[in-house]
This record gives sequence, C-alpha cells and structure tokens, in this order.
Amino acid sequence: MTPKNLLPALLFIGLCASAQAELVKVFENIRGTVVYADSSTLSENGDLRRVVEIQSYRDPGPRGMLSMKLLKEYNCKTETAQIISYSMYTERMAKGSLIGQVNTSGPVDKLTKNPGGAGGWRYACGK
Repeated sequence: MTPKNLLPALLFIGLCASAQAELVKVFENIRGTVVYADSSTLSENGDLRRVVEIQSYRDPGPRGMLSMKLLKEYNCKTETAQIISYSMYTERMAKGSLIGQVNTSGPVDKLTKNPGGAGGWRYACGK
C-alpha cells in the first residue's frame, strides 16, 4: 500500500471501529430478559433522548423470537417512553435471522406502565 492510500485506509478503519455498538446493561429481570442501551446511538433534543436498545430473552417468544432491537425515545421531563421502530430476531443480542420489523411509532407510555423502560430512561436521561 502506498503512503497516498494509507491515510484513507486508516480513516476507514477508525470509522468502522467507532461505529461499533457500545452496549450498557440498563435492565434485567428474574424471567431472563436483559435490556442493553447502545451508548453510541444516544442523541439529545431538548427534553427528548433517542437511543437504540437491545432486548434479549432467555426463552423464545412468538415465531422463535429471542431478541429485539428497538429505537426508543424518552422524554426526560414527563418520564415517558415511546418505541419508534423495532426489529425481531431468532437469536439473542439482535443476531440470527430477522423475523420481522415494525417502522410505525407506538404509543407514548408513562414509565409506571412499563417498569422495564425505567432503566433505559434513567440511562438516557442521566438519572
């Protein structure tokens, strides 16, 4: 590789490395569900925070689903959460075959309705 080609190659490698998921465990329950937030995807817009989360399950759900990857939006002021989109997978940690995907936003829910969402909210909002 010539020095002229070396710099773009090194920049590309650096971008690939920085684009990797940085998962932080934000919730776990006794049924074996574990939720991770990808810190590299966290974005802020006023009171709103968006982050990609991975939910991994001990036991398979419908159609053999063992995990989901979700884009969630949290409102730090009103303590609410909304699923913006999600994908379902046959293996844990959003791996394996894609079972299905939903790109329609769900309802805005208070965190008291879903205690599992409180871990993601605490992480995203720095509480």
